[in-house]
Amino acid sequence: MADAEIRFPETYVSGVPVWARRRKRQSGLASALSRVIIALLALFGGMVLGVSLRVGSVTKGGAVIDRWIAKGQVEYTKALEQARASQKS
Repeated sequence: MADAEIRFPETYVSGVPVWARRRKRQSGLASALSRVIIALLALFGGMVLGVSLRVGSVTKGGAVIDRWIAKGQVEYTKALEQARASQKS
């Protein structure tokens, strides 16, 4: 019979159960970068899902998103050309 007061040394370190100890978290640039990438992927996935549900299929939703990206690229190149022209003047 086991006594309630007996503690097993392999499960307790410094009087704290092993499962209750805080683990060191990974810190630094790799951790922050991975969090940003995961957040962006989740955001993009949610956007694809929402647009696909709205238009009725994944193919049509992808086409809508492709049009958004193309429009953004056109606007970006226009803004870049305007900035270059204003620097020359």
